[in-house]
Amino acid sequence: MDNKAKAPPPTNEERQAMGTVQAIHDVYGEIIRLAAILKDNSCPMEHRNDAKHALSHASERLCNLMALSHYQLDNLPKHAVHESLTKELDEFRGRLVGLGSKLVVEKLEKLDKRAEAVLQEKDYPIGLSGKLEVAYANLMDNLGVLGGPTALGEKVSDLVAKTDADIKSLGEMEQKIGALGEIRSGKKGGR
Repeated sequence: MDNKAKAPPPTNEERQAMGTVQAIHDVYGEIIRLAAILKDNSCPMEHRNDAKHALSHASERLCNLMALSHYQLDNLPKHAVHESLTKELDEFRGRLVGLGSKLVVEKLEKLDKRAEAVLQEKDYPIGLSGKLEVAYANLMDNLGVLGGPTALGEKVSDLVAKTDADIKSLGEMEQKIGALGEIRSGKKGGR
């Protein structure tokens, strides 16, 4: 007779968490395939451009899946399934840092350049700061999955701080312009 107790079947929550981890592996495989296309100089430029865009979307999906898996694990009881998935995700995060950080930093640099250019030109498109804030928040979520800005070095931390400050300055300018517009329209209406 076997004295070992059989492990209970996984709960629905555990199966969902395992499915998320499997999806992470699938998307990571897609990212590796797309990265190989980008490195292949014999591949037509059109295919490489398509791969670059697909890689950007896949990296966002991967970060979203990583965030979801952490949420799921935080809500699982701490036993064998939880420990196994946590260990797997920690190992996986190590592989992602180099790959994902480059893409996130590139997007962060683009956001900062856009905000900085608008601030320097003093031509403030109304609503731009809101769009940049949403994009920035998404990037911060992605950076959080990768271990946070400090895990990627001082330059990234400085870039995060500068981008945050530029987007906030742009938002403040939009608010001032909006207030001036209301004052001006109020004066015209009173005549």
